[in-house]
Amino acid sequence: MPLSLDACAVGNVTIIRCTGRIVAGADADGLRRRVSALLPDCREIVLHLGNVAFVDSTGMGTLARLLTSARRCGGDLRLCNVGGEVLKVLQITRLNTLFQILQSEEDAVSSFSQGMPGRHAARVLGSLKRGSLGNRSITRSFSAMCFCECFRLG
Repeated sequence: MPLSLDACAVGNVTIIRCTGRIVAGADADGLRRRVSALLPDCREIVLHLGNVAFVDSTGMGTLARLLTSARRCGGDLRLCNVGGEVLKVLQITRLNTLFQILQSEEDAVSSFSQGMPGRHAARVLGSLKRGSLGNRSITRSFSAMCFCECFRLG
């Protein structure tokens, strides 16, 4: 099933409901183009992944790049309604440490008004030398920085 994207606005937050699979090719490219087109005007974005059955490595890379792009624009990208299989992949790849993952759209929208301790950590991510997501030393370093930042701010 090809990826379909349905966007709606709730105040200043744009919710993109994804249905299908986020995989290499047109699906991941379409998601990237859709979010990238929003970033100049809308910097608070939620990806609703409840109807996403599968995300491959290219899809995970796309999610990570979108998060970085949003944060470089002074915004943020959050995930909500993440299903079991997708959540497992986020945890295995440790990408769950980069994203704020919320249970519902309502929680995700309200989280923007509550602030997020990870914004400084996003600036740190941008300053890291580029490396592949599979590079364990970069992943571990970033995870440690996120923990330290959350500990200091919390």
